[in-house]
Amino acid sequence: MLPIGGILDTAALVRLRTLLAEAPWQDGRGTAGAAAAAVKRNLQAEPAHAATRAAAAELEAALRAHPVFTSAALPLRMTRPLFSRTLPGGGYGRHVANALMGEGPGAVRTDLAWTLFLGGEVNGGALVIENIGGEREVAPEAGLLALYPASSLHRVAPVLSGERLVAFGWVQSRVRDAARRALLFDLHLAEAGVEDAALRVQLARANLLRMWAEG
Repeated sequence: MLPIGGILDTAALVRLRTLLAEAPWQDGRGTAGAAAAAVKRNLQAEPAHAATRAAAAELEAALRAHPVFTSAALPLRMTRPLFSRTLPGGGYGRHVANALMGEGPGAVRTDLAWTLFLGGEVNGGALVIENIGGEREVAPEAGLLALYPASSLHRVAPVLSGERLVAFGWVQSRVRDAARRALLFDLHLAEAGVEDAALRVQLARANLLRMWAEG
């Protein structure tokens, strides 16, 4: 799970919240399968409304322009950003993302999922992602994006007070294999000088050896 900041600046966050205040909101269970609908208690912005489309277009452009997001996800296809509101008492129990979003040649294979917190005062509402080592919680923080494997079980903890307002979506990566994608991201960090380049290269070499070594 990779937390990424700086996708949107403060002015852009305000602009998106203003647009979404103009959009109609629907029961989120309408977009979930039978199993997920049973544990889903939130609202989603009407995707066809002009304000929702404008917010989605601005956010998608920001995602595609952000160097960390694009280097980590290596997006080939992305779903259009969606927006949800969760009010006190709401949440989303443990659920699984669909393997494919959409139909036909334009369907998106969901390699990665992302959630971007758009702000607002909220108590509760953490994104909880399960993995072999346990659970990882991401507390709501305006402007923070969580990028994580769509293959993981995940849930949204109940909102105790305030309003949880987020954008979310899925990515089909140019590199399907998560381990190979991680190697490329390590090399990107080394090349960009974001961290200790020698250590990142050493990590990539060790992981390549683990992939290829036999006997």
